[in-house]
Amino acid sequence: MNQILTQKYLSTEELAELLRVKKNTVERWRTHRECPFKWTKVCGRVLYDRNEVMAYLDSQKRDSVNPMSKEVYNDR
Repeated sequence: MNQILTQKYLSTEELAELLRVKKNTVERWRTHRECPFKWTKVCGRVLYDRNEVMAYLDSQKRDSVNPMSKEVYNDR
């Protein structure tokens, strides 16, 4: 996993490992256009830009959320 965090591009398998989902899930996201990450195909291999993936994950960080509203509350 440490190697995944240092390379420029991630394969579908590496992205799945990073996100802790099955490879088939990532493939389904891509084929159904549900994948939040852009990808490129090089020599038949699908690759994802690691920086884009990490930026997306950072943008999804949340503090606690009141289930009755969409407001975000900071517990600190």
